[in-house]
Amino acid sequence: MFKIASHYGVSTEFRDVDELCFKWQVEAPTRGLPLYEQIALGSLGRLADDVALAGRGNDGEYEFLYAGGAFEAWLGASARGLRLDRLERNFRDAVGGALDAAGARGAPAATVARSIRDGMVRTREIVAFPLSSRWGGPLFFLFSRERASKYDLVDAIYRATDDGLATLAAVHAGKRIVDFDIVSLNASASRLFGGAERDLQWRRLSEIVPAWMSNGAFERLSTIFHSAIDDTFEVAHHAAEGGARHLRLAAAPMGDLVAVTLTDVTELKAREASFRLLFEGNPMPMWVHDPQTLRIVAVNDAAVAHYGYSRERFLASTLFDLYAEEEWAAVTIAHENPANRRPSDRIWSNRTADGRAIEVQNYAREIAFDDSPAILLAIVDVTEQREQAARIAHLAHHDPLTGLANRVLFRTRLTQGLQRLESADERLAVLYLDLDGFKDVNDAFGHPIGDRLLVAVAERLRQALAPGDMVARVGGDEFAIVQFGAGAQEADRLAERVVTAVSVGYEIDGHAVAVGASVGISIAPVDSADADILLKNADIALYRAKADGRGLHRFFEPEMAASILVRRALEADLRHALIAGEFQVYYQPLVDIATYRIVASEALLRWFHPERGLVSPNEFIPLAEETGLIVPIGEWVLREACREAASWPEPIGVCVNLSPAQFRSRSLAQSVLSALATSGLVPQRLELEITESVLLAENHANLALLHQLRGLGVCISMDDFGTGYSSLSYLRSFPFDKIKIDRSFVKELPENQECGAIVRAVAGIGQCLGVATVAEGVETPEQLERLREEGCTQMQGFLFSRPAPAAELRRMLVNGGELSAVAVVSAA
Repeated sequence: MFKIASHYGVSTEFRDVDELCFKWQVEAPTRGLPLYEQIALGSLGRLADDVALAGRGNDGEYEFLYAGGAFEAWLGASARGLRLDRLERNFRDAVGGALDAAGARGAPAATVARSIRDGMVRTREIVAFPLSSRWGGPLFFLFSRERASKYDLVDAIYRATDDGLATLAAVHAGKRIVDFDIVSLNASASRLFGGAERDLQWRRLSEIVPAWMSNGAFERLSTIFHSAIDDTFEVAHHAAEGGARHLRLAAAPMGDLVAVTLTDVTELKAREASFRLLFEGNPMPMWVHDPQTLRIVAVNDAAVAHYGYSRERFLASTLFDLYAEEEWAAVTIAHENPANRRPSDRIWSNRTADGRAIEVQNYAREIAFDDSPAILLAIVDVTEQREQAARIAHLAHHDPLTGLANRVLFRTRLTQGLQRLESADERLAVLYLDLDGFKDVNDAFGHPIGDRLLVAVAERLRQALAPGDMVARVGGDEFAIVQFGAGAQEADRLAERVVTAVSVGYEIDGHAVAVGASVGISIAPVDSADADILLKNADIALYRAKADGRGLHRFFEPEMAASILVRRALEADLRHALIAGEFQVYYQPLVDIATYRIVASEALLRWFHPERGLVSPNEFIPLAEETGLIVPIGEWVLREACREAASWPEPIGVCVNLSPAQFRSRSLAQSVLSALATSGLVPQRLELEITESVLLAENHANLALLHQLRGLGVCISMDDFGTGYSSLSYLRSFPFDKIKIDRSFVKELPENQECGAIVRAVAGIGQCLGVATVAEGVETPEQLERLREEGCTQMQGFLFSRPAPAAELRRMLVNGGELSAVAVVSAA
């Protein structure tokens, strides 16, 4: 690079350019451009052929004012008046680039222009010199000359390609071709043939690759020569360095010669073999099809087995034979646009040989198969997955037991209905109901019967609704109904239908089962236009219906909320009471009638609230049962009673009531064993009292648990005997140690003869079975005397003692629990 030219960033091979740069530098004023006359006129001698003069026309575009012969020959046109934008692109871009750069910089600028002529790549320098002019805008003095370096394009490609290129001339014996001479070949062909280029040129094909004369390659080349038709084929080839290779020969006739391109496809063949191995043995169904005709050209065993078509049937099919008819348009569109062939989340419907519809996901890949473009399609059958997803989606919005909508779907539909209320005259009713007596059915018959009962109730609720209304199961035995377009009158009629329908008896697995229904109602938008508040208000009205006697329906009233808040506050306090130590156990003695001696004492729970004071058991025990808190509370009572009884004189025992909810807990037997072990109380001094609901219908699980408890050595007593409709049958189910006669029969003694007869019968049964009979609620000496006459063995009631704290009971046990008849009468 010359020094002066390099100062302006001009890279040149010509001294003339460097001299022009020097001259431009000398003639240029301190600021501005040299005059046209100072540069151009003095340079038109020996440089005249290689230079041109250009300026801007009226429209601002460049145009030539003059050009020398060599410059015009390069342009291929007369230069005078020629606009730059009329030139071929490679000339226009090169000259324009130099002119723009020179004009912008106010200094010489250069580019190069390349062109191809006669198969040669030629490079020409373009240097632009900006000049000033006395006649107007700036002018540009252009120098253009071809560099000495030239490249034979064909030869460069011929030498550079990795493919082997060779030219063959036929060797004739008469009209028959007997061999081929290698006229020319490139380095890649020489490497494949195993020799140097100069050693292989003009050699016979039979000498270089003799195997070609017998493996079919020679015949294919001869046919190409005679037919003058191109052909492509593959041959096995043993390379000079050893090892089998696969060559693909693409041959074309060229006059009396044949041009051959040799491509080493050994690795490609290995990949194809691996592909076929992977394809055939893949457990995923796959096939290969033509992207144009959609014809299946290969199929693996997994697809044959999955779809049930024979391989022959598969290979005679197109995609339209496998896809459902409604998918055909989408299949066509997908293959018209290659971007749509890629894996996607779209689910397609296919048909198997037996006509079964399956849903699949396609994973497509473009491949070359047998030298042609193809689509490899892997199939994932998502039929079961989709069915499972549909089931999961259904379960997400429906109750799995009854098939009714669940709370989520109910709230969605209710919200949608509320959004459609456009005027104050439109109405919508929400009914909230639960089953009266369902808990007793569950306790008595077990959960399987309870579940079937819920299914039967759900069906009756469906039948009670008008089309378009909706019922949902929103809790264990709780249901909700949304009645669209309904006001108070319509809701009232529906509630009546629901209560009546649900209350009709059920026959389930041979058991006669009866439940009722209580219903709470709220109306939108009167009570609220919010879904959650409407449900809450209907729930509050339901509580009122249950409090008023059950089997009723009540409409929401604002003042109802206050009573619900009181109940919920009580529930919250009850949950806290056990932790805070607000419970105490009181004891009421059981007295032997004959000896007036205390033989046992019943443990009775009392709750002393720090603000409410003494809370009645009738108020909090049902709440504890309802909320399940009775289980931990009952365990605490059991432990506390055993601990206290261990300090009493032997053999005085303690009686503890068990709730049906405790029987549903799997830990009852363990809790009893733990309480005995911790307290040291002998099992025979512990008496567990159960009500008949535990044994209703001879529940096998409860019976088994009772026998397990009996096996620990504890006594089992039946409490409130005679209040159920099948009490006598329970005495067959389990060998009780004691029967407690309900206080309702004792209360009307001695006046009520029927009560007396019942007491006599129970006492007689006790004597026959050899078990004690305890009369509850004894309050007068007259009742005491009558009970003695009827044969009862033990008594309990205010006549002897009210429930008392443990310390007071201990004072009663100082004399071994013996009471005098005088003291009893005096107490009365």
